Amino acid sequence: MYKVREIVGGLDHDELVKLKKDLDKGAVHFKKLIEFQIEQNEKMHESYCSTCQSRIDPYSTTNFTLIFGPDDFKKKATFCAQDCLEFFLQKIKRIKEAST
Repeated sequence: MYKVREIVGGLDHDELVKLKKDLDKGAVHFKKLIEFQIEQNEKMHESYCSTCQSRIDPYSTTNFTLIFGPDDFKKKATFCAQDCLEFFLQKIKRIKEAST
């Protein structure tokens, strides 16, 4: 993983000037770039089932994605089929019951 300081240090002068101009104008291009990369990272994590770790077919109609957690710390889990989703939910239920 690269740190922001390392990335900025690796930019040439012209790229730094373009980045500064974008930041001065509200960073619209930079924001879009960051949002795109976040979306790509999230898709990458969705490529395996959260229960059985099998590869997810992105075009299958049997896939399920569950978004859960508090508003400030959402988590996302993707499942290859209904049985994996049900197994996951049962496991979460047991964990909650054990903690009460």
